This record gives sequence, structure tokens and C-alpha cells, in this order.
Amino acid sequence: MMLRTQSPAVYDEWVSNKMKFNDKRVADAIEAYGWFARNDAYVDGGAKAVATVSFKDSPKGMFSSPPKCYMHRQASFIPAFFPEGKADDADFFYFPSYASKKLGNPVLGGGTIMTITKDSKGAKAFMEYLQHPQSHEIWMAEGGFLTPHKGADLAKYKTKALRKQGEILQGATTFRFDGSDLMPGAVGAGSFWKGMVDYSGGKSAQAVANDIQKSWDALK
Repeated sequence: MMLRTQSPAVYDEWVSNKMKFNDKRVADAIEAYGWFARNDAYVDGGAKAVATVSFKDSPKGMFSSPPKCYMHRQASFIPAFFPEGKADDADFFYFPSYASKKLGNPVLGGGTIMTITKDSKGAKAFMEYLQHPQSHEIWMAEGGFLTPHKGADLAKYKTKALRKQGEILQGATTFRFDGSDLMPGAVGAGSFWKGMVDYSGGKSAQAVANDIQKSWDALK
């Protein structure tokens, strides 16, 4: 939501805490999320389910009869938790950007970073090969891999769903790594996580943001 409501530069300042977590822009992003997450009519099981249902179980409502929900926002790995045999029953689309924000099509994600730990000619040759589209296409055909390499043939993806996800990634005007992953563990996997659970349970966005900033300050 930060990447959808603010510029990439502001996002970077937020991740590094150059911009404080309790800045109004952050609280506004939390409330933009709350517009649907805290609306009983928009959540399978009501708003309380946001903080109580495991993300592994959260997509199951799409496959019940009748469906309990028709859309589910989640990362590209979520098909691994679909009911058996249902992976091909779901389609993917890019969550629309705010047209009025004029921020393009930002995409958030994680990433695998390759590095050499023992220098050698073979290691350097392998790293050079990883820059070639063919190496990406081999992984694409195996599944469980998305590439930003614009030279790779999207038709080489193992499934249609993966190809659509690959198109979303390559169509991004901005890409950023997940903010909570980039923040110190005590914040990203600690106070930030807890704060959003508290917000989902009814705590105000500003109070949550204030608490998270206090945890940042405690690290300095």
C-alpha cells in the first residue's frame, strides 16, 4: 500500500526509517488497507478473520461451492497452498493501481540473489551464464520461478498462471523488495507484524504507527 500510495523515493525513505513510521503518509497507507480489510462485507469470515486465519488457509474460500470469495491478494507462491488439483482453476491479474496517483505500475516482491563465495574461473563462467536468457528459461520451465529478464521468452513458463505473473513482473514500472524484509528483524518481523495484527483487530492506524516507530527508536 505504501508503494501504491507514495512515490518509490518515499517508499525507500520509509523502509530505512529516514521517514518516520508514524508519518501521516504511512498512517494513510494503513488506512487505505483498512478500507477493505476492516470491512466485514469485503472479507470472508468478516474483518476478524484477517488476523485469525492462516495465510495458508486464506485462499480456500475461492474453491468452495458456492465460493466464499472471488478474489484473493497474495504472493506468487500461494498456489502451493491451494486444495489439491485446484492450481489451474485460479487466474491471476495485476491489482489495479490508483489512476489518480500517477505512480505507474509498481510491483513488490522478494528475490533470489546469486553470489560467489569462492572465486574461480568456473564460478565466474556460471555467473555469466546466469545473465543469459537461456538459464532463466530452464528455470521457468521447471516452475516456481519468475524472472525480470526481458530477454527471456515468456512462453517458456511451465504454466499459464506463471506466465501471467511473469508478465506482471516485466510490466512493472517500479520494483521494490518487501519493506518488512528490508527493515531490521525486530521491526519487520516483530513490531510491524504485531502492529498490523493489532490494526486488523481495531487499533487505530496512528496508534499502531506510533508503536512501531518506538521500536525503531529503541534500536538507535
